[in-house]
Parts: sequence; C-alpha cells; structure tokens
Amino acid sequence: MRDLIACDLDGSLLDHRSEISKKNQQVLTYLRNLGHVVVLATGRPFSGAIAKYRQLDLTTALVTDNGGSIQNPSDPGFPRQKTYIPVDVMHRLFINTKAWLSSAFFSVEDVVYAYQYDARLEAIFSGMNSGRVIHGPLSAFAVEPTGMIFLVFSTHSESFEQYIASEFAHTLSYRKWGGDRKHTVYEIYLKHVSKSSALKYLLDYYDIPKERLIAFGDGLNDIEMIRDAHLGVAMLNADPEVKAVAKDITPFSNDEDGIAHYLIKHYQLDVEK
Repeated sequence: MRDLIACDLDGSLLDHRSEISKKNQQVLTYLRNLGHVVVLATGRPFSGAIAKYRQLDLTTALVTDNGGSIQNPSDPGFPRQKTYIPVDVMHRLFINTKAWLSSAFFSVEDVVYAYQYDARLEAIFSGMNSGRVIHGPLSAFAVEPTGMIFLVFSTHSESFEQYIASEFAHTLSYRKWGGDRKHTVYEIYLKHVSKSSALKYLLDYYDIPKERLIAFGDGLNDIEMIRDAHLGVAMLNADPEVKAVAKDITPFSNDEDGIAHYLIKHYQLDVEK
C-alpha cells in the first residue's frame, strides 16, 4: 500500500543553504520508485518552490503558499486549487493598519506586490528575490493574495493583533514569526487554509487513506499539518510548538539529512540497491 509523504522545504528538506542534499534526494526518489506519493508542502510561493520540485523530478501535486495553492506542474489536467483573500478584505486590513506598518507584501506567481518593499523579508518567506516587484500601497492593488506578510512596528503589535481578532474573526488568522524591539513579522492567511487542508484534499485525490499520511515540518506554519497527519514528524531543529504536537521527532536536523535518515529507518530501506 502506498503512502503520501509530505515534506516541508525550509528548515526540513532543505539545509541551511536552502539546498536538497544528495541523501535526501536519493531516499525520496527511492520511495517514489516504490510507488509512494511524495509531495512538497511549503509556505513559499510557486515561483520559489518550482526549482526544488523539478530537482526531485516529481510528477505529483505541489502545495505552496501554506496550502493556499495546490497544482501539478507536470499535469495540465490536474484540478488546480487556489484560495484567495478577497480584495476588499486586503484593502480594509491595510488601510486600517498602515500607520503601524514598516513594510508589507504578497506574491502572485512570480510578481511581488509590495508596500515599502523589503528584499530581505521576501527572501526569508519566498526563498528568493523576485525580478518583478510592483510598488505601492496594498490598497492600490486589485489582485487577490493567498496570504500576506506584514512587518509591524513592535510598539503596535498588540493593537494589530486585536484589530484582526475584532474585525476579521471569521475570516483571517495570523502567525507571529517573531521580531525584535523594533519590528514584529506577521503572516496573514485565511482561517480555513493550511498545509493540512491541502493534504486532506490530496489524500482524496490520490485515494490514499488518512492513516497513510506521513508529514515532516519544523515551523509554525507546519503545526496543523504535523498535528493532523497520522504520522506527523517534527524535525530535530523544529520550533517547540511543532514538537509539542508531533507523533515523533527526527533524530537528526535538516542539516544532517534528518528526513532521509528517518525514512530509511521507518521503511527499513536499503537505498544502496
């Protein structure tokens, strides 16, 4: 019986140089050749993930934007799924929090729409710097995002959180990615959208029972996926909140081929064959 094996990219399958090691690639290819379904599930936009998908020579679906986008670059007939934040919601959020913002952006395909663009911030969340950046207030864009990144002045972070909770309680959620005395980084997304919701869709699509889902992750955006997977595995280097909901933890970090070593033991593989 085949499994669906879902791998987060940054901090999980990728090392600190954002590269897929030879060992990780070898093991995932081996399992794919055995008939298992290997899926990348990342917070990166499609443009920041497609090179890794192609490096692994995958033909399965690709989950990007933390579940906001599900598509198969190898299959034009795949029923592509895209879940967007309505334009009016984006505009209201930006207009009413603009005074608290240092920067904000979202990506659609290979285009970045940015208010006071911060290249470093984009590189962290997208895994790349886009060659196409359209500058302006987010309220000027008639484009629906799957998610947004807001860099908020830390002195206003509490007000920012309270505003979302009071005005968008049934629509939006946020993840706080940390910060310092000056700035706090927030990811804004639709409440019902996550990597977990995307993988539930793919379990149905590939006709794989939920008991056959294995997922690897390390960050706050992986919590739902790791919590809901039958075998949700946190990386050794994972955030403590991810480890708290995991069924298991890799004995090695993302810089030590943690996913490969875990899968070799789990499936009792002889990858040298």
